[in-house]
Amino acid sequence: MMIPEKSRITQGQFMFFVIQSQVGVGVLSLPHKMQAIAKGGGWISTLIAGLIVQVIILILWALCRRFPSDTLFSFLPKIVGKLIGNLLGLIYIGYFLFSAGFVLTIFADVIGKWVLLSTPRWALLMLTLLTCMYLVKENLRVIARLFVISSLSILVMLLLSLICYFNMSLDYIFPITEAGWGKIFEAANEGLFPLSGYEVIIVIYPFVEGKSSGKLKAASLGSLVITLFYAFEVFTSLVIFSPSVMPAISEPLLYMLKGFSFQLIQRIDLIFLSLWVFVVSTAIVSWIYMATTGLGRLFHRGEHKKAVPYAVLLVFILAMIAQDPSITALFDRMFKIFHYTLVMGLPLILLILSYLIRTRRVKSG
Repeated sequence: MMIPEKSRITQGQFMFFVIQSQVGVGVLSLPHKMQAIAKGGGWISTLIAGLIVQVIILILWALCRRFPSDTLFSFLPKIVGKLIGNLLGLIYIGYFLFSAGFVLTIFADVIGKWVLLSTPRWALLMLTLLTCMYLVKENLRVIARLFVISSLSILVMLLLSLICYFNMSLDYIFPITEAGWGKIFEAANEGLFPLSGYEVIIVIYPFVEGKSSGKLKAASLGSLVITLFYAFEVFTSLVIFSPSVMPAISEPLLYMLKGFSFQLIQRIDLIFLSLWVFVVSTAIVSWIYMATTGLGRLFHRGEHKKAVPYAVLLVFILAMIAQDPSITALFDRMFKIFHYTLVMGLPLILLILSYLIRTRRVKSG
């Protein structure tokens, strides 16, 4: 597969691409979910989830290293044959589009609840997707450059969270293992899904310059940054809100910032939310780019731009369908099943198959 020079990115840009693909809607509700299961040990669960993600990244990297010039959609037929490979490619495209739709659904729910209470859902979704579509149409290098700049938003979000430590109480997290290690690991399993997005590796790996070891370091470092960011935000929420209050708060980070104001700034939570909107938009761009890369290869001779309009339309439809909380809960369960299957299970099977196929060819030769 020939990679155009304008689509090549550096390993540093690759790291920021992973960062922006991972950080998303999960950061607002993660503290609530972690505390509900692991109590004061929720931040440890987040770190454990991050460690598991590092193992998965290693598997994805090992698979991509077997086919250094191919994306997921071009190396699948080499492993399992053209028919099954293209079918699996379509399934992955469906997963990427579904993930974009699910992220957009949570995004619209939060914005509709906190800021634009009277804005029609369709208008909010359309404005967001039109902005994302404008960026997705560009080549990978342009997208990566914006992702590098937008990563500064995470640093500002981190600094805003530090303001809340004026009202902290470490007593709220003790005893840390109150729920038991079994619950801490159970919460770690739940924490895997807000960290999703690192699977972008299997799509953009061949576009990254440099040696494979450098690509692994970049992806691992990017994921580590988000793991530490999430763990910090979970820890912050746990030491600000008492265990009796946390179960009633679905977005602890916004609630704790809402309680602070300065002479020049009255609503710090809205500043945080504005930065979050920017960050989530880049995550949606990443998901749609992954899908359109596959659609471009399968139906448009490698031109992903031609697939962008109808891919965005499908994401819009998915987000419009999930207006009822029961539908959103169903989407959440479906996303977890897809993630287990397509990101954690299938890549390992494909990696094993790639070695078996090579061994068979060597023996035949």
